[in-house]
Amino acid sequence: SGNSADFGDLSAVRISLGCLSSTGRIVFLGGNPSYSNVMEYITPASTGNVTDFGDLVVGSAYSGHQPSNGIRGLMHNGSRSAANGGSYHVEIEYITMATTGNAADFGDLSEERSGVSGSSNGIRGLFWAGNHDAVPTHIKNIDYVTIASTGNSANFGDMVRIVNSHSAAGNADRNISFGGFYGSLQDTIEYVNPASTGNTTDFGNLVNPTYMIVGAETAIRGLMNGGYGNVTYENTIQYVTFATTGNATDFGNMSVGRYSHASGSGA
Repeated sequence: SGNSADFGDLSAVRISLGCLSSTGRIVFLGGNPSYSNVMEYITPASTGNVTDFGDLVVGSAYSGHQPSNGIRGLMHNGSRSAANGGSYHVEIEYITMATTGNAADFGDLSEERSGVSGSSNGIRGLFWAGNHDAVPTHIKNIDYVTIASTGNSANFGDMVRIVNSHSAAGNADRNISFGGFYGSLQDTIEYVNPASTGNTTDFGNLVNPTYMIVGAETAIRGLMNGGYGNVTYENTIQYVTFATTGNATDFGNMSVGRYSHASGSGA
């Protein structure tokens, strides 16, 4: 545990960007302003500014964490400019993390959404909830895909709550989703066993209710950082241990409060 330190810079100021992680690279995806199609990466073993990776199929804004198995990274690009169809879409794109280049089509989610957060156990990629303009009760749904192949998603189960502006993280045995907003700020953490299908189970609670929070993980811990709390932009980093259930614990602080940012881990 401890406070964060400066690593480097993106090529431009952005908000609502996504993130994919492997042991060798962390890739930042799109974002606003202007629903960027830019992908950039860093090598987590060293510090420094980003390098260009390639372009998304469609410029998009994201909900932070997206699923990866360390070889492939997947991203749902639901939120787009009006010129590219607006905020609700089904398409999933993917990249190969070890090489640079443009994203390619992977398949589709079960329904149009935006604000989808992702997690993985290394085999399956899970896409949690999101925002749906026509049928709001559907935003508790979890979809999954097999990362090593391409194709459309299948239904995994449902979250306990309807929520958006949340985030997710996971390891081989448990994937969690936390925080968010629906009528009020949320502090719930819930989990599934990603190797099976089914609805979520309660894990515990965040330190305080927060939305636009962002997740990252190691094989042991899930980290949750930043977000918008009851009063201000949060600079808190908190964590849980995947193998046990319980409330989040304070890890340290970021240098400034942030929300709707991106977070990843090279562990």
